[in-house]
Parts: sequence; C-alpha cells; structure tokens
Amino acid sequence: MNKKNISVLGGGSWGTVLAYLASLNGNYVSLWMRDKELVETINQSRVNQRYLPSLDLSSKVKATSDMQDIESSDTVIFCVPSDAFREVSELASSYIQESSYLITATKGVEKEGFSLMSQILEEHYPANSIGVISGPNLAEEIAEGQLSGTVIASQDATLRDSVIKDLSNDFFKVYENNDPYGVEMGGALKNIYAIACGIADGLNSGENTIGMIMTRGLGEMGRLAADLGANPQTFLGLAGVGDLITTCASPLSRNHQFGKCIGEGLSVEEAKQKIGQTIEGLKTLKVVKNIADNHAVEMPIVDSLYKIIYKGSNLNGSIQNVLGQDIVKDVEFIN
Repeated sequence: MNKKNISVLGGGSWGTVLAYLASLNGNYVSLWMRDKELVETINQSRVNQRYLPSLDLSSKVKATSDMQDIESSDTVIFCVPSDAFREVSELASSYIQESSYLITATKGVEKEGFSLMSQILEEHYPANSIGVISGPNLAEEIAEGQLSGTVIASQDATLRDSVIKDLSNDFFKVYENNDPYGVEMGGALKNIYAIACGIADGLNSGENTIGMIMTRGLGEMGRLAADLGANPQTFLGLAGVGDLITTCASPLSRNHQFGKCIGEGLSVEEAKQKIGQTIEGLKTLKVVKNIADNHAVEMPIVDSLYKIIYKGSNLNGSIQNVLGQDIVKDVEFIN
C-alpha cells in the first residue's frame, strides 16, 4: 500500500472522522486546529474529547496547531466552518505545494456573495487540482463503523481516484462525480431544509409533513441550481437526495436540532446556545435568500424561514408558516 501524507484542517467532529478514515488506509495524517490545548489532549489520549469522544485515533494521526506541518502533504482536506474558510485557506497558502490535491469538506457558502468553498480554493490555488467531498455523513455514525457513503466530486479523474483509495473501506464507500459545483451546492443548501424539518418535528408534525418539506425543498434546491449553472440532476445522488434525507430526518443533525428548538418555542439565541456548535444552515439561509431574490428564483420555504429567524415573524405553532406560499407545480424541469 502506498502511504501518503494527508492533512485535515479543522478539528471538529467531521474533520476528526476524516482523519480517522485516512489513517485506516495506512496514511499519515496531520490534524490541524487552532486550539493548542486540544492538540495536546488529542496527542496524549488519542481521543478528541470535545467533539468526538467515542472515537479512538491511531498513532498515524498527529494533531497540530502549526500550519507548517502540512507542508509535505499529498492531499489537504479543508474542514473548517464556512465563515473561517477564507482565512484558513489564506493561512495555509504559504505551505501548500502546487502538486497537492485540495479538497473541501465544508458544507456552506460564504456570507459575502455566493462563493462556495471550492471557489475560494480556486482563487487562492489556481494551479492545484480541487475537489469536493459531500454526502449523508453524520460523523458520529461513521465513528461507530456504521455503513455510510460520500461523494468526491472533481473534474480531475486522478484526484477522484486518489481520494477513493485514501478514504474508502468496508463501511465507508466513496463514489465519484464530475459536477463539483452541483455536489457542493447540494451539501450547502440541504441544511436550510433540515432546519425546516426540525421545526416540524418540534411542532409534532406527522411524517406526511416531513416528506412534503423535503420534497418541496429539493424542488427549491433544483431551481436555484439550474439558475446558477449547476446540473439539478446531481441532486438525485448521495450529495443531494441522500444528504437531504439524512440531515432532515436525523436528530444527530445540528441544523435539525436547531429547528426543533425553534418549533418547541425557544428563541433563536436560546436555540443557538443549546446546540453549542456551528449551525451552517443559519448562515446559508441568509446568503441564499439574498441570491434567490436577486435572481428571482421562487423559494417559498427559504422566504418563510428567513422571516421567522431573521425578521422575528411569529411561528404561531403552525407548520404552514414554514412552508409559505408554495408554487403549484409538482415536478420541476418537466414541461
């Protein structure tokens, strides 16, 4: 087996489990994070007690707060929150080689404009091959060895093949796609609808309601994707429907948890404090609302959630206020 040097930037639950997966295939992994105290704890105990205490890391994973440690990496996986992504990308630029594969595993969009994380990497690293990892990936379940899958999307087939070899095993399957923009959009947009489904859960809505929110949400995602130049059919794969179902239905999803808190009557700030970790869907909602308005794309669920979360509209205990004024057509892209 050809051992590689792989770096994962971001020491949260998802970054930690990606480092773990890479190490299972014999690769040497640098797990970078800012918190020096957490670095020391991980290297001593072999466990990320803060974010993933159930997972034992092998000696092939070395936690570090020194960005210079990524210098010899064959592959660098960025797995930091979207609002820190540009800063970390710039910070890493002095140490990344042009031959390194660069992967974003962050699901979100930049607040300013509608820049996806891969587009930020393209700005900073025009000579590197870039890919996107996205799919129905709850870190806790992967850490338990439960069967899971993800998508590596890139226009570089060699990169896709490399990531498949680096991360695949008997319980974690990696599939390939050549539409990185669509795959990344799916991973970012579904967080909005997970919040909506969480609200429905908090209001004790039935399964019919949850199914309707997911399906109408998928239609909204497809409309925006088509308008922005992605292939809406990409959403029929793991990074679209697969991720949407998992995130919308699972109580492990932070976005779902946040929505449930709102449905149960907590304020936005109270819900944020209760979750205690990054809720990507909140940031994505604000950006998507702006881009949908500017492009005249109909997204009723986005409109309603924005009013509830950012404008203080009263939920009034009714899921109707989340669904908004929906359009009549059922299936999109059929004349």
